[in-house]
Amino acid sequence: MMYIEIDDLVGNSFASYLEQTGNRILELRKIEQFGCKIVEQLESENKKACLRLSRDRTYQFFYEYSDWFTYTENNNEILVILNKDVSVKDLIKKFSGYLSLDVLLAFRKPENINVLL
Repeated sequence: MMYIEIDDLVGNSFASYLEQTGNRILELRKIEQFGCKIVEQLESENKKACLRLSRDRTYQFFYEYSDWFTYTENNNEILVILNKDVSVKDLIKKFSGYLSLDVLLAFRKPENINVLL
């Protein structure tokens, strides 16, 4: 079983999104949809995967990675903001190096990234 945690999901979402668009703001809802798409793709390849997300873990993530990300609410949407001094290279180095190859490839697959756009 492959477990995808909130830090894996947010960090890799932004690595792909920033590289594609240059934008530093993403809706948390889209990040969660991206995670569901990753799990769906892995399971279609007969690989068991699970998103491990919770409200408590999400708040803990933003506390632990406050040098990297902030969040705000806008019209009942939670927006995740990547801090200006963080690059795609920084994101990949921090959040991609320890992932299994299957999960990493799923994070980089163009049809999965489209969920973020």
